[in-house]
Amino acid sequence: MILKPDNPGQMFFTSRDEMISEEPLVRVVEEVVNRLDLSSLYACWSEKGRSFYDPAMMLKILFFAYCDGERHSRQIAKKIRYDIRFQYFTGSLRPDFRTICRFRNIDADLLASYFVQIVNICEQAGLLDISMLSIDGTKIKASAARKRTLRRKDLDRLFEKYKKLLSEDAAIDLEDIGDDEGNEKASDSGHESIDRNDLKRRVGEALERLEGGEKEVNLTDSDARFMKTSDGGIRPGYNGQIAVDKNQIIVAADISARANDVDNFKGMVEQSKKNVSSKIGKYLVDGGYFSRNNLKYIVEKGLDVYMPTGSGHSESGGKFGGGDFIYDKETDSYRCPAGERLPYKNSRKQGDIAVKIYRSSSAKCRSCKLKFKCTTTKRRELNISEVWPHEQKMKEKLNSETGSEIYSRRKVMVEPVFGNMKFNMGFGRFVLRGLGKVRAEFLLMCIAHNLKKISKVWAKPRLMVALKSIVVEKMDLILYILRKLSLLSAIKALRTEFAQ
Repeated sequence: MILKPDNPGQMFFTSRDEMISEEPLVRVVEEVVNRLDLSSLYACWSEKGRSFYDPAMMLKILFFAYCDGERHSRQIAKKIRYDIRFQYFTGSLRPDFRTICRFRNIDADLLASYFVQIVNICEQAGLLDISMLSIDGTKIKASAARKRTLRRKDLDRLFEKYKKLLSEDAAIDLEDIGDDEGNEKASDSGHESIDRNDLKRRVGEALERLEGGEKEVNLTDSDARFMKTSDGGIRPGYNGQIAVDKNQIIVAADISARANDVDNFKGMVEQSKKNVSSKIGKYLVDGGYFSRNNLKYIVEKGLDVYMPTGSGHSESGGKFGGGDFIYDKETDSYRCPAGERLPYKNSRKQGDIAVKIYRSSSAKCRSCKLKFKCTTTKRRELNISEVWPHEQKMKEKLNSETGSEIYSRRKVMVEPVFGNMKFNMGFGRFVLRGLGKVRAEFLLMCIAHNLKKISKVWAKPRLMVALKSIVVEKMDLILYILRKLSLLSAIKALRTEFAQ
């Protein structure tokens, strides 16, 4: 076998464009960022004083790093030195990890505006299909350990105990994460300098929150809350919310410190409508978003939503549900399965929802043969909310053949997006801390997902452009060949005619 010769000391000359000719994602990041309005980003730097790296270049590095599944600043800086894909953006410049850290701390609202602009680019390119929109949330672990959580009973012996724990935290974080918080006080050994005043401040803030009614506060990331993650554990984390179109492009994204999805429904709907210019068709929503307030909002806004309603309105136990009782409009009462009447008693407010109470008499329920199937209390009571009829209609819509088929699209739209972000792109745990920085990091990951979706269709139009250029360049030759083909066809036709 004859080996091809190679000389490691030989210099070679090529353009950066040639080096990434087989990397459509690099070109997508380059062109998309060039289309963004970066005036607010440039306003964060002053031309007075020392020079600084081009913010557009830094933004391209950050976007591409998250697309590549790399979120640690030290590793990004390393790839800039050795990876030609990153060098396409930087050229001969080599920003270090501290510079990358500081740049990533840009305002989350700026990243939110870039996210919306990228969604608009997708819409203008015809990549969006918002005839259906799927909304869902996922729990993502925070950059904080469970044992760093402070409880009220621990306050008497905090200083010595937590000073040691926080120092251990800093050492572990700097080793695993790579100083991603950009701490300028880090010593040469890599350990965070935590003095008594800093500890006192953290404990003081935690104490105020505990006295304000919170049961637990994490000293490492005070905004994180205990949530049940996909692996079954309960850890400090955040609730990532997204709205996805039929092509699995993220149209809206936000982060919440509440484990419950209910409070995020209105915000995700409003953000989705704001981020796109076309009218959204159907909303496919997980049952975790159901509440009477959300159902009332759906009715008031006239939204076409497919959302499981769960068990419906609250009842006083028993096997008979509200659907087993027949309403009599003339007497404003309900008739139970045994034929007895439950007259209207009074009304009350549960939040913004009006609830009417219908109650049977104790004597009738005591002698009823079906009581064991109805209630374990002295008498049966129905709490009928103002949205109860709409709740029944929602159940009928989901139980229909058409509704069931439409709702089955939900999981194949949104679940693969979370799977791609968590497993393919390595986003199982936040690197940054605090709700503001966590929101920025989540937006970066959503932007990266959308950029990768754009890159998948990038090659097709590029191929058509390449073919078109070839056709234009070789037009004379093509016309000559076509003329020859036409002449041959004519000769064959004449021969056939004379042979007959």
